[in-house]
Amino acid sequence: MVTAVLDIWIPVLICLFGFAIGSFLNVCIYRIPRPDMSIHSPRRSFCPACNETIRPYDNIPVISYLLLRGKCRHCRASISILYPFVELATAGLCLGMYYRFGLTLELLLALVFVAVLVPIFVIDAQHYIIPNVLIVTGLILGVVVVCGIAYRDSDVWYLLVRLIGALAGGLALWLVAVIGSAILRRKAMGGGDIKLMALIGLFLGAWPELAMVIGFSALSGAIVGTILIVSGVKSRESPIPYGPFLAGAAVVVLLWGDSLWRLYLQSVGWH
Repeated sequence: MVTAVLDIWIPVLICLFGFAIGSFLNVCIYRIPRPDMSIHSPRRSFCPACNETIRPYDNIPVISYLLLRGKCRHCRASISILYPFVELATAGLCLGMYYRFGLTLELLLALVFVAVLVPIFVIDAQHYIIPNVLIVTGLILGVVVVCGIAYRDSDVWYLLVRLIGALAGGLALWLVAVIGSAILRRKAMGGGDIKLMALIGLFLGAWPELAMVIGFSALSGAIVGTILIVSGVKSRESPIPYGPFLAGAAVVVLLWGDSLWRLYLQSVGWH
């Protein structure tokens, strides 16, 4: 009976936690790229159109957006659909990580990873930057949780693999950037992408996870880039942020990497 109740309520609580984190990430997404703001100042959420403080009952994730029909209560300016999308995506990812890892330290590591990747995805897509504060925060929290897992299992090798992953990830993408720049004769990749790959290596490990992330991100980036160019949204010279593709590929590998790698080995005849 108790187990059945927990099976129902734990996913609900995980979802609510995800919505709350998503709401906070919306604050990070809006404020971090703006030099005149921080996540601490101003202390209360406000409408970007009229600067009126948003009341707590108008700041409930997703629900307030629906009740207000996507408009500010004070000035009736439209509220970007990005806000509920981020909240829904974060809650969905948190729930997916729970079903993948259960109530473990690995779940905590995955949730930290998600909380860093979501704002990186959106900020890079909007502003073509990957803020150092997100990378540094992710690295610090990641190392702390990784050390906790290694201590729990008395497994120093686990810690070494993650540190090697961070080094290998940054180095691998740096080499890709150097080779790409030489071929294209222009800057092929920003430093933020290299730092992000180091972060991904810390959270996922070195092999084969990094290879899958690079492969999936390159494939998805090429497909989306081609669609944008063919449709006229972008030109061949227009920059296309790579961070969202790295972040998306990292989530795919985190959730289904083991199954995808086994499927690949079977497809090439390695059992």
